[in-house]
Amino acid sequence: MKKQIRLLFIFVLFLSPLVFADDLKLTSLIEKGTTLIKQGSYPAGIAILETVLTKDPDNTEVLSSLLTGYDSYSQKLMVENNFALAQNYVQKMNDVTQKIESLPAHEFPGDDLKSQSRIKREMTRARAFLLNPEEQGSDLVSLNAGREYYNEAVQYFNQRQYDAAENLLKQSIELDQSNSYAYELLGEIANLNQQLDQAERYYKQAFLINSNPALRAKYEKLMREKTIDKGQQQYEDEHFIIRYRRDESIEGSEIREYLREAYRTISQELGHYPNYKIPVILYDRDEYQKLMGSVPHWSGALFDGKIRIPVYLSSSKNFQNVYDTPELKKLIYHELTHAFILDLSQTKCPIWLNEGLAQYNENKIKPIDLALFAKAVKSKSLLSTDELMYQDISKVTSQEKAMLYYLESFSLVSYILQQRRMYQMKQFLIELGRGTAFLEAFEKSFGRTFKDISANWQQEVDKLYG
Repeated sequence: MKKQIRLLFIFVLFLSPLVFADDLKLTSLIEKGTTLIKQGSYPAGIAILETVLTKDPDNTEVLSSLLTGYDSYSQKLMVENNFALAQNYVQKMNDVTQKIESLPAHEFPGDDLKSQSRIKREMTRARAFLLNPEEQGSDLVSLNAGREYYNEAVQYFNQRQYDAAENLLKQSIELDQSNSYAYELLGEIANLNQQLDQAERYYKQAFLINSNPALRAKYEKLMREKTIDKGQQQYEDEHFIIRYRRDESIEGSEIREYLREAYRTISQELGHYPNYKIPVILYDRDEYQKLMGSVPHWSGALFDGKIRIPVYLSSSKNFQNVYDTPELKKLIYHELTHAFILDLSQTKCPIWLNEGLAQYNENKIKPIDLALFAKAVKSKSLLSTDELMYQDISKVTSQEKAMLYYLESFSLVSYILQQRRMYQMKQFLIELGRGTAFLEAFEKSFGRTFKDISANWQQEVDKLYG
């Protein structure tokens, strides 16, 4: 008997690392699949998550991501008039919805996924009506028309054509008052236009319909911003909406000139001119931390649809006391580059590429210190290109690891632009915005595969720093 117990104990010890390794592999696959869906590579992301689901059929994270993937991809297929294939994904969406509804409540961390599935069920019914109208009741006509207005509005929103998107969304909610996403998107447009009272009303309406935690966080952030905004005034020019402290003169301010200079430089480099005004909000460090909450303490500035820069000392209205000129200009070039990239790519640019390009422009103002990167090359502790492409940097808590991610992104982007031209990078971003898969868009734009260029980059940095 003792021998049997010892053998069982040895077997468990042997098996545990294998089970743990399998768990790690599944977690990595889930992150990869979810990232691909966010980037618009729907078939690839869906295929990965469906594989995971065969191994873990009740995984609520996978079910939620698949629901999003099926929804987005079916919309894309319908816009392309590929109704036959869209019907397959509508059916898959319905199957996942039923699966979610069948799981016991304790399987979920909160009501988020269940409420999400109810909304998706409505969207599935609406889309099913479009694809098979003869099989659906006539009471869905208004619902479907409202959702189609919403889908069209999303396209205009991604192209930053806010007026057109807003008009379509208002038509959508006249026909379908149950679509929380339409109210939420109206809130986004009002927020980006710095119409905070309107944004509050729309977010509240969306939350009444679909009280999910992400929307609550967005609403709470808006309310924090409104508190700070009471002490600010506004200046507008051709390209920017600038919010700054009352009693400060912005007309002759250096920061306004830095913004204009950066806009001229980046727009000429990319041959692109956004057709909307970019909000720029100036804070002191305490206000910035209070507003952003979880932003890392080492974050110098941020772009989240608005450029947010903590330029004031808490006790001063004078931003010159916080940053020297190169440091401030560096931050402006970095964050403004994000605005251009997201406009060209319609928000589909991978994080590493987005950050790499922002640092590429930042480096022209103030050279980036590559000591940490060189050290990582020597110790062979660089991230793999797969990790670079699919890692969620927002979940990295170590400052050193986060900095290495940024430095590696900067190095790889710099190498690509040494080998190729900026107009090719622009074309690559546009292709991503059209929904072309990353690897296909890369080869189409640069004439070489990403695998080849990244391998050559690795050889180059090994020569320089290894």
